[in-house]
Amino acid sequence: MIKRMNKITSLLIAAAAVASIIPATGVSAATQQLETKQGTIENAIAFDGGKYIYDGYKTQDDQTAVYYNAGAADKQIEDFNADSMTKFGSNSVEVTNGSDNYLVDLSTGTVGDDTIADKQANLETKLKTTLSKTDRYDTTVKTENFTKFDQIAQGQFGQTWYAYAITTSGQAIANGYVSDAGKYIDTDVTANMYVQDGANKTIKVAEFGKANSGSTIVVTKDDSKTKEIAEDNDYIYREVTVNITNATTSSAVYIQKISKAQGTTKDGAYLPNTVTSYEVSSLYNSTNATDAAKAISDTNTSFRVVNGVLYATKNDGSKVTVTTIKLKQDKVALATDTTNTKLDVYLAEKDVQKDYDIAATSAVSIDANGVTWAVDKGEIVKFNGTDFENVYNCDRSLDSLDVYNADSLIAWANGSDAYATVNKQTTDTTPPVTTPVTTGWVNTASGWTFSDSLGKQVKGQWVNDGGVWYMIKADGIMATGWYNDNGTWYFLNASGAMKTGWVLDGTTWYFLNASGAMKTGWLNDNETWYYLNANGSMAANTTIDGYKLNASGAWVK
Repeated sequence: MIKRMNKITSLLIAAAAVASIIPATGVSAATQQLETKQGTIENAIAFDGGKYIYDGYKTQDDQTAVYYNAGAADKQIEDFNADSMTKFGSNSVEVTNGSDNYLVDLSTGTVGDDTIADKQANLETKLKTTLSKTDRYDTTVKTENFTKFDQIAQGQFGQTWYAYAITTSGQAIANGYVSDAGKYIDTDVTANMYVQDGANKTIKVAEFGKANSGSTIVVTKDDSKTKEIAEDNDYIYREVTVNITNATTSSAVYIQKISKAQGTTKDGAYLPNTVTSYEVSSLYNSTNATDAAKAISDTNTSFRVVNGVLYATKNDGSKVTVTTIKLKQDKVALATDTTNTKLDVYLAEKDVQKDYDIAATSAVSIDANGVTWAVDKGEIVKFNGTDFENVYNCDRSLDSLDVYNADSLIAWANGSDAYATVNKQTTDTTPPVTTPVTTGWVNTASGWTFSDSLGKQVKGQWVNDGGVWYMIKADGIMATGWYNDNGTWYFLNASGAMKTGWVLDGTTWYFLNASGAMKTGWLNDNETWYYLNANGSMAANTTIDGYKLNASGAWVK
């Protein structure tokens, strides 16, 4: 359809808008003023290198359609008005018109043969085949249906991972995450959650549905309330509601930071290499924890992870609010505890919170790096981690925005004939030759290795990954079991995680300090005295220094 009547109307609106423009005041001379162009855009998505796709038309003779622009003339992709356009994977957009769906590669502007539904169906079949080869699920899993197969970072550019659930006879038998390449991790086992055990201490529960040795506390997750909220290159972040038995609290909410790397197996099914759980709660004597809990529970909120920090962006159509939330190990007391006894916790805590006025929901965009942008009253701003800063100036009529990064964005006036773009491109069009850099954990034939953010393999040192300590030996292989570091003994479990507290090795008990170092001599644990021999083993059924120890190792007063 040719929008000639709408075109004339929009031109009149644009002319009136231009005539009423008020020059921006107090703006740095270094801030770039964007050129206003004529064209009616109803929806658009920006891509790397100044490329973009849009639904609309730019000249009086144009047809309303879907167009692709790679920096020069527009290229018509489809001859219809798109009902929706959604980001997918690292470089594609799904265009929907009625019951028809098309996947457009923004690198080239071409339409692919497969749709998202096609890719997903192939992946489901592949995953069922993989899981059926494990002892945990056996071949019956092939005949069961997925009750959940949802893209985690839907509507974002980046890696494509799905959250899946398989149910049989009304009972969930498999929950986890799978990449578009078919690599999966099972998330039904590892909890690693600190739970209140009385007013004076917390206890770490390692697995769902299973009490630790020496404890009766059991944590079970409510799959109906589990929500994946964000991902980055190495981790998936999900909000989990759990039910707790034999503890001070009966339920709690956590954010779990789950490694995408495969770790140990349970009955042949891969578990995540690491899982760290952070409580989301207003029960502690921490305003920042309370503020973080509120930001996480707010509606109209999108989440991203920037340099390990969780960014919560709330857009209510009149104001955009960004809250940065740090996931950290801390010592805090319960708000109701008059003794102010500090508990060891892993907690979600607010760091910075800033807001910015906007005229419409469409005035906000989160770029490929997780940075929040907004356009309002002739300014395009971004959140720099501490505040909103003005990056570009533009026509005051522009009220809609999509940003790939600071060098590639498109802003337009909804219902008017005006738009502006940023499409900074390098003069050298030859793609640079780069060597892929491997970071994080890699499972080799000799064992697990770890490379830092620059791709350098770590050797002979401790590594803190997601709040958990691991020891990488001199040969570059992750240590497990007992490890002597300069005369101090530590214990690493099967996943490589450093243990603290009591450890049962075979039939012998040992105690590891908060630093992980093996304890020797007398130990006061929760007002009970024990004695650890020179080799770290707990003494029992004996007398030490005139003090009698019973079968459990406790001093008999």
